[in-house]
Amino acid sequence: MELENDAYFALVEEQLAAGLQVSLPLRGISMKPLLREGDVLVLSPLHGQEAAVGDVVLFRYGHRHILHRIVGIDDGGYTLQGDNAYTTESAARADLLARLVEVRRPDGRRVATDSAAWRCLSRCALVRKRFRNVAVRWLGRRGRNELRPWYFGLLAILMWAPLNGLGVPLDNYILGLRTDHLLHASVFLPCALFTIDLFRRHRLLLAWLAAVAVGLLTEGVQYLLPWRGFDVNDLIANTLGTTLGWMAILVMKRHIRR
Repeated sequence: MELENDAYFALVEEQLAAGLQVSLPLRGISMKPLLREGDVLVLSPLHGQEAAVGDVVLFRYGHRHILHRIVGIDDGGYTLQGDNAYTTESAARADLLARLVEVRRPDGRRVATDSAAWRCLSRCALVRKRFRNVAVRWLGRRGRNELRPWYFGLLAILMWAPLNGLGVPLDNYILGLRTDHLLHASVFLPCALFTIDLFRRHRLLLAWLAAVAVGLLTEGVQYLLPWRGFDVNDLIANTLGTTLGWMAILVMKRHIRR
């Protein structure tokens, strides 16, 4: 939630410096679902108290004032992030102005942030955020670049190595589907994720086509290997896994855009 209006926040800082609580209307969606537009936030000055991980605080960030949750503390200061945000901010102790102490809902309810219910919801928000941050870390461009050679290396091993000699039964059935077809589909689920960076325009469509081409290539090479065999059903499984993974990318991008 980004807050604006320099004159307004100059007054807010004066009131906090005088030891007074302030009430601010919430703007923005970066703290959903715990905080929503229409809520009124009651903030209390820190008065030299140390803020803790999980606290929602008002802080200066450049020329702006932002209300986000503390997700990390180190010698260099604080790391903050909105519950519904993908980026983080860094702030020094002097930049922290106030802690959220109460939320007043539009229906008249009041939620104190020292209540057991709020603390439980805050812990859940932190856990969800940690999982999401890990996903963003490894599914973002930097993570994809690091994982790409490992993925295609593993793909080559699984598709071209003489695995038949390992004695692993691949002709069993799970829910009516052959194990090897499930394996092929599963292996190709992330393929489009690792081809998307190859293109600038029409990235999503071309990423799917490139991933399908990878499936065709890997299955086609098997036709030339004496210890492996070409199977059109495996090719269909490759394409199905690629398509499902590509559709998951579409859903994630739409969610992030919202």
